[in-house]
Amino acid sequence: MNRTAKLTRHAGLIVAFAATTAAMIAPASSLASTPVQFGAKLSSMTDPANSTPARPCDEMAPGKACTMIENEARERPDSLITAPKSGTIKQVRLVAGGPGSFQLQIAQVKRSTLFGTNQAKVVANGPTIHYTGPDESDAQEGIYKVESFKVSVPVMKGQYLAIKAKSTSALYCAGGSDNILTYQPSLMPGGSFRPATSHSGCDLLLGATIR
Repeated sequence: MNRTAKLTRHAGLIVAFAATTAAMIAPASSLASTPVQFGAKLSSMTDPANSTPARPCDEMAPGKACTMIENEARERPDSLITAPKSGTIKQVRLVAGGPGSFQLQIAQVKRSTLFGTNQAKVVANGPTIHYTGPDESDAQEGIYKVESFKVSVPVMKGQYLAIKAKSTSALYCAGGSDNILTYQPSLMPGGSFRPATSHSGCDLLLGATIR
């Protein structure tokens, strides 16, 4: 075999090897970039029952902000209450009974077997989200819009969605136990773990997408 033929054969082997390697890597890369959702599962039929007027953190102190941690994820299994993987939250979605706003927070919780004694701290603050809720005609028809917001907030596997607000109508309130853990005054990044000051049977209608 002459030198030219050897070089041609060698180049062909390199190309074939590169193509095989790329084929092996591509599925893994595609899987890694697949969006993952956690928190509440929301649709236009998600009813923010009994959420208006917006519910304050504390009926006795309606002007004070608190941190509300989503301790149950409506319509999702327990495995998706918290972030199922580490990454960046690129979108948050909510359904609300009326207009309002909150600051998105990411929390870490030390769960306890004793009812209502879960301790938590906030590890990151996100942007302030302003939502509008449904218009009157849609609300009368039982149609609720899912509002979506682009964000970029890091999250680690096992961490929780939370909001900092004085009140919210992004809720489904029809019984329950400690579906929302409430911390007042509100939790700030860098703080130590604190026990919940109260809890709520309402579900926080908040979900997120990790990419």
